[in-house]
This record gives sequence, C-alpha cells and structure tokens, in this order.
Amino acid sequence: MSELLHLDAAGLTADKRGRIVVDEFFRTAVPHIYAVGDVIGFPALAATSMEQGRLAAHHACDEPIHEMQKLQPIGIYSIPEISFIGKTEDQLTKDNVPFEVGVSRYRELARGQIIGDSYGVLKLLVSLDDRSLLGVHVFGTGATELVHIGQAVMGCGGTVDYLVDAVFNYPTLAESYKVAALDATNKMREIDRMS
Repeated sequence: MSELLHLDAAGLTADKRGRIVVDEFFRTAVPHIYAVGDVIGFPALAATSMEQGRLAAHHACDEPIHEMQKLQPIGIYSIPEISFIGKTEDQLTKDNVPFEVGVSRYRELARGQIIGDSYGVLKLLVSLDDRSLLGVHVFGTGATELVHIGQAVMGCGGTVDYLVDAVFNYPTLAESYKVAALDATNKMREIDRMS
C-alpha cells in the first residue's frame, strides 16, 4: 500500500515491491523520517512492527536504545497454531552445522491427552558443539505461547541442559520442553557412546 503514501512528496522512494529502505535505527533516506512494519518488509508482524516503532521513537528522541533482538518468534495463527524461532533443520544442514533433534508429541503428554490434542509437536534443534538451542518449532495448541520459553532460553544463552534440569508444572504443554530436551540429550549420549 506504499504507493498510496505519496512518498515522492517526502523525498522517498520504494522498491518494486513497495518496501522502503531503512537503516538499523529505522531511518529512511530522509533522516527525520522513520518507517517500520509492513512497509519495510520481512517479517512484517504486529509484534515485530511494534518493537521497530518503539526503537525508532527512542532514536528520534535521542533516548538510549539497544539493537533489536535477532531472535524473533514467528507465529501463524491457524488451527492448529504454528510457531518457531531460530534456525530450521534445512538451514543448519545447508550451513553444515552439527545438530541433534529432540521431539515431544502432545499425545504423549498428560496435558495433550486432557485437551485432546493428538497432533501437536514441539521440536528442539540442539548444537552438538555447545548444547545450545539453535531452533524451536512448535505445531499444535498454544504454539504461539509455548515458543517464548525457547526464546527466553536461547536469548539468555541457555543450553538444552537447562531444560532437562528445569521443573515444569504438571500437567502442562510447557512440559514438552523437558520431554524434547530429554529426547535430544539421550540421542546425543548415544552418539557419544558410538564415537
């Protein structure tokens, strides 16, 4: 919809897809004009756009700001919900990053059985080098809520061991993190035994 903004009147242009180029502070080519959200492109999500706007406003008012977090969750509000953060298996494979996958299926959790979600899955991608979380992928009830646990662990530099040792309320879907973490670490232990 940027063609309706009369960008030329402000001394701005958009690319062929209607996106406006901005710098790391969300300034356009005209330094006193900022742009955020859909008009600058990916990821074009409400939560991301809100944070971009907050950072742009702070910069415009010479308030101290931190760089925008690189880890940003993606949520698809379908039925069932889909959400993820970090890398995918395809990306890690393409980049030759050694990793292990830990999986938890809702049907194997008491909470999943209580709510009747037999298809839900939480998947952790774990670095074989330092045991850090490289990605979290959730498909099922509450996926867009659950992904934030992984986001917090990843953002704080936590490892799969934190999830193994953590106590989660029972019965909850959050418990799927512990189950997936145990799955990944058990597979990693087997790899160690074979080498």
